[in-house]
Amino acid sequence: MIPLPSLSDSLAPITAALDAHGHDERVNWMRGLGKKEQVALWKLADGRLVTTAELHGPEGEIVIHEGQNSLPLFSTFQKRVVKRGGVVQGYNHQSMGWLVGPGHFLVGEADAPHGGAHFSYLSVAASAPPEFPALQPNDTGLSTLVFAHMIDYLRRVSPHVIIGAAYKKGKATNDYFMLIRG
Repeated sequence: MIPLPSLSDSLAPITAALDAHGHDERVNWMRGLGKKEQVALWKLADGRLVTTAELHGPEGEIVIHEGQNSLPLFSTFQKRVVKRGGVVQGYNHQSMGWLVGPGHFLVGEADAPHGGAHFSYLSVAASAPPEFPALQPNDTGLSTLVFAHMIDYLRRVSPHVIIGAAYKKGKATNDYFMLIRG
């Protein structure tokens, strides 16, 4: 059994349990965690940085990260990430993409106080692979409400699991998400 973050004093038992389980069990556990548990996990993972290299595969290979956010609706998604020509980019694959857009992002390294890899929605890549939706800016239409002015900061939970927090215009939004690499 994978412990609940809110009942844990440290990340160690959660990490050990995640490592002992397979992908499907990790995803099922993640899907059962609400905002309270994601907040607790974010706090437990403080200081555990994620590198950009951990988010993508070899050049041109699209890596799918199963995702769960803390929003009350439309909380299941995927982040699809690829490295192309030295640029690491991705988008949010989700059921409401037709309405709010794909949320294209660039992956970079953050400075203090967050450090490590992050997803930046401030600009988009010059081009996208054919498997991705067409590029569109994140500051037009309904995309503005969801993705404009946003950076997602990341913390490592285990080799397969990441917890993230969204910031808009440099301020925490109190929205969290988890990713499990497939």
